[in-house]
Formats: sequence, structure tokens, C-alpha cells
Amino acid sequence: MTTVEGVTGVMDLLGSDFLLFIAIGFVGQLFDGALGMGFGVISYTVLSSIGIPYTVVSASVNGAKIFTGAVSGSAHIRHKNVDWRMFRLLALAGAVGGVLGVLMLTQVPGTIIRPVIAIYLTIVGVFIILRAYRMVTGKVSTKRTIGIGMAGGFLEATAGVWGPLVTSNMIASGSTPRYAVGTANLAEFVVALVVSTMLIPHIGIESFSKAVIGLLIGAVLAAPLAARFARQLPARTLTIGVGLMVVVTSLYRLYQTYFM
Repeated sequence: MTTVEGVTGVMDLLGSDFLLFIAIGFVGQLFDGALGMGFGVISYTVLSSIGIPYTVVSASVNGAKIFTGAVSGSAHIRHKNVDWRMFRLLALAGAVGGVLGVLMLTQVPGTIIRPVIAIYLTIVGVFIILRAYRMVTGKVSTKRTIGIGMAGGFLEATAGVWGPLVTSNMIASGSTPRYAVGTANLAEFVVALVVSTMLIPHIGIESFSKAVIGLLIGAVLAAPLAARFARQLPARTLTIGVGLMVVVTSLYRLYQTYFM
């Protein structure tokens, strides 16, 4: 078998939408790595819109987040965007919140949780945009960081939300945007690993789709570029971008809930 035939065979096995999955992963990770959010929201929205079942979408995105979090986190470490004290607190608290979220997932429908989250995040996003013009940075308290991490882990498991909640709240609490983005990305790797490990026995290994491979390839290609953007963009620009991303994605989640 020639190399061309081998590549063609792999593409046929993966499906005709493979390049689309790569594009989704690239765009999603570009936002996620630079703004601390976007991969899960963008991937979930697009994959759902092309007819992939919700359970498969959730499994694919959660599985991909393990690897995207590792790749993006590594890039942020190289660019010195990680606050290690913040990482330890967010990762540990996020893991605990993730376990609680998985335990609650079968009891409370996501349709009930998502609208509440979307409304809350819209308000937070507006607050962040306003705060960009009156920047306040400093060390966020241990208690507040743990609370944000636990909430983020819980919502990651129940509604696919991590970056919009964790990154936005860390910035709103006074953390420097560059460190909030980089640290939240690295901590998400730990949380995604915990959540996925607990979800697999419930959904079955077959729920992981071929989309994961495409998402991962796109994300790996985008991660180094996104980390560079996070380091080089001015703090105000990055903060406004985070706020806009939170508002837009939250409003779209509300639209999905009530009109789709």
C-alpha cells in the first residue's frame, strides 16, 4: 500500500467530516488558549448543529479536553503564564467540584442548570468589560479561589462550563488576565481528566466518537499560537475579549435553551 492510499484509507475510516472536526478544534482552542474559554462551547455548538447526538458530543468534547488542556497548559508554562499557587488551588478544588458534578449529573437535568449559568455569566461578562477600563489586579484570596474552582469543576461536569466561569471570575476578582487565562487552562486538564474518568463507566467507551481525533489535531495546532497571543496582547484588550466571549456564548446558550 502506498502512502497516499494509506492516508486515503485513514480519511475514509475517520469520515468525510474529519477536516471539519480539525477546523472546529483549531478555532475552539485558539479562543480557549488566548481567552481561557471557548473550546467546549464552540465544539459543543458546532458538533450538535451538524446532528451528532448530545451524548456523543459530550463524550467527545470531554475526552478532547484532557489532551487540549495538557497541550495548552504546557504552552502557557513555556510562556510563563501560570501562577502555580493559583493552579494548585483551582485544580484540587475543581477536581472535587467535578466529582460532585458527575454525581449530580444523573439527578438534575442539564436543561435546568444551563439557563441559570447563562444568565449569571452574561452579568459577569458585562462586569468584566466595564472593569477593563478600571483595571484592578492583585492576589485573589485562597478561599475565593477554592470557591471558584469548585464551582467551575461542578459546572464542567454538569454543563460543560469551565473557562467562562473560572477565568472570568478570577479576572473579576483581581487576577492578572494573563495568569488567569494560563492557569485556568492548565487546571482544566486535571478537572477534565477526573470528570472523563468518572463519566466513561456511565456512558460507555463507545460514546467517544471519531470527532475526538479531529478536535485534538486542530487544538494541538492552535495551542502554541494562542499562548503567544495571551502573552503579547495588552491586558485591557485581553480582558475585553474575555468579557465579550462570556456575553456572546452565554446569550447563545440561552437561545439554544429556549428557541432550539
